[in-house]
Formats: sequence, structure tokens, C-alpha cells
Amino acid sequence: MAPEYEDEEAYTVRPYAVTGGRISAASVDLPMEALVEALSDSQVLRGLTPEKKKILQLAAGQYQSVAELSAHTRLPLGVVRVLVTDLADQNHLKIHTGGTASDASTHDESGRVSLSLLESVLDGIAAL
Repeated sequence: MAPEYEDEEAYTVRPYAVTGGRISAASVDLPMEALVEALSDSQVLRGLTPEKKKILQLAAGQYQSVAELSAHTRLPLGVVRVLVTDLADQNHLKIHTGGTASDASTHDESGRVSLSLLESVLDGIAAL
């Protein structure tokens, strides 16, 4: 086995087994750009699945998007959405969903994208 893969677990679990057969989160439809923040110490959590522990470890100390968590855990996006929502319901995570391009708060009275949204996009691009 290659050295970069030695720390990874060598088992494969079907996605439906990881989510308990659920294909969507019960409380919200979580956007993939939503940021996740760990509220609990990931070292003291017992009784959680390895996938949930990994998500908490990744979100400890820094914000991670749901898409990033999916990539880092190598789990499908739908599975990560369910797990993140479960962890938020258990008060282990906080989910930050800002305005997206489809939200009414990002549009002006005429229905066009608001100037403030466009300015924040430009500021983000300039920061890169």
C-alpha cells in the first residue's frame, strides 16, 4: 500500500448503511456550499460512527463546506448532507448558510441580483 494511504481505513461501507437507509436529511435541504463548524471536542465523542467522527475532526478549528467534507471523507455528497444534519441536530455542529443566488434576500425589488451580492463576489475574487 502506498505511504499516503496507510492512515486510511481499508473498509468499504455502502452509503445506505452509513445513513441508516435515509437518502435525505429530515430537517433541511442542505446546500453544498453551506459552511460547517464543529461545536464539540472531536476527541471526547463516543458512540459516533467513524464517518461522523471524521466530519467533526475536519470541521474542528476551521470552517468546511459540505462539498469539502464530501471530498475529504470520500463519501457521496448526499451521505455527507445527511450526516452533517444529524450532527447539527445533536448539537455537535453548527451550519452556516449564507445567502445564495437563489435566495430572495440576494435580489432587489425588480428581481435582479442585488448590487451587494455582486460586490461581495468581486471582493472574494479580488482576495484570491
